Amino acid sequence: MQKQKALLEKQAYVADKKAIIFDMMINLAEEEYQIDIRKNSPPELSNLSERNKKKP
Repeated sequence: MQKQKALLEKQAYVADKKAIIFDMMINLAEEEYQIDIRKNSPPELSNLSERNKKKP
């Protein structure tokens, strides 16, 4: 049971990091190509991307 829990925690950690990297890649593409990739996303995600853009 402990091994399974550790495996699931590691998978969750990796998935979280992948999501962060994917979000960063979208931000970079939007800035580089001046396009709105997230234009059809839910408002919660749009707000998140706006906050990430404001960070230096």
